Amino acid sequence: MIKSYYYQFINFIQEMNTGWFITIWLMLVVAILLSIMTFFKENSKANKKFVKVSMLILALLLFALLVWLTYIRK
Repeated sequence: MIKSYYYQFINFIQEMNTGWFITIWLMLVVAILLSIMTFFKENSKANKKFVKVSMLILALLLFALLVWLTYIRK
């Protein structure tokens, strides 16, 4: 049953209108850049360590999703 949903999702992405796919792609790029900016902006001057490492992890996960969606769309 899970495979069925997976293949339905892949079919949906492959048949999606190019304009919508580009819009989703650009929104993911913006989310990645905002996550990275937040990561480097939120640093503790006293500890000299980054406070929000989760933002960097989120950016990496979104980048992996972006690459995966692009690979599926091919």
